[in-house]
Amino acid sequence: MSSSVIVRFYAAARAAAGAPEVAVPAGTLAEVLTNCTAGPTGKALGQVLERCSFLVDGAAVHGEHGDILISAGSTLDVLPPFAGG
Repeated sequence: MSSSVIVRFYAAARAAAGAPEVAVPAGTLAEVLTNCTAGPTGKALGQVLERCSFLVDGAAVHGEHGDILISAGSTLDVLPPFAGG
């Protein structure tokens, strides 16, 4: 089994990431997001991520990003605000 998480980006997050998805090491939500912003598009993506909501394996996540564990093999969907909201 892979030790990574698939991160799928939508709308403005996809544009900022420059890709529809990436694979990064599993860990807390904070760690996964930090790994997503490590590349050349990191600064722009980081600004978008501040306004996003997240789904892990289809379920909405709430709480401190450092407390939410994302297991290897999971999928993280990054959803920026849609329609101005």
